[in-house]
Amino acid sequence: MAKVTKIQAQKRKGRYNVYLDGEYSFPVSETTLVDYRLMNGLELDDAQIKEIKSRENINKAYGDAVNYLSYELRTEKEMRDYLYKKEYSSPVVFSVMERLQKLNYMDDNAYAVSFINTQLNTTANGPKVIRQKMIQKGVPATIIEDKLSEIDQDKLLENATVFAGKQVRKQRHKSFQQMMTKLKQGLYQKGYSGEIISQAIDDLELERDDESETENLQLLVEKVKHRYNNPAKLINYLMTKGYRYDAIKKVLKGE
Repeated sequence: MAKVTKIQAQKRKGRYNVYLDGEYSFPVSETTLVDYRLMNGLELDDAQIKEIKSRENINKAYGDAVNYLSYELRTEKEMRDYLYKKEYSSPVVFSVMERLQKLNYMDDNAYAVSFINTQLNTTANGPKVIRQKMIQKGVPATIIEDKLSEIDQDKLLENATVFAGKQVRKQRHKSFQQMMTKLKQGLYQKGYSGEIISQAIDDLELERDDESETENLQLLVEKVKHRYNNPAKLINYLMTKGYRYDAIKKVLKGE
């Protein structure tokens, strides 16, 4: 048996240091202090001391978990990984996770809905990219597919079209063909399906402007012609940039 000989308040409000037989033994919260009726002169056996320390360890882990959640929502996997990284034991992690779930602080379904809405409203990411990000965060595959299937297709098309419009403006100095290629690649990399990509591009009603095409070609020729002594190689280079052979010939002839 060990006797409580001193209970000292910490600088942190609601925290106390417990001394047994004249020596510091462990810290406790005010709740634990009250629940176990800790006071000077109380005798504790080894089992009671172990139980109190375990209770405090769980409370500390829970406090860390709540703090981790205060910055943003987390998946169950993220929370478990975080607690293990803090070197809490499996029983402690299990107890904390169970407590968080009962309080509805941890819910991968709710997390997935929130994450998808945030992605749709603040980024240009499409379903494939959103799916990959949720996989990385540990959202179960069944939840991912279920929630992705609920995405409003009109919202996806709107986002894809807005992103496509921005890309068109960025690529305005390129040939029409190269601009279209870059546009499709950009939309694909953002995670949109072929159907959405086609619809978004159709909605922009893009057409080749021969005058702009010629101006862009002339600018490119002036920029790179010094690199090529052989006209055939210059023509080949310009064709790789999406310009048509007949347009290239006209520009090189100065027509």
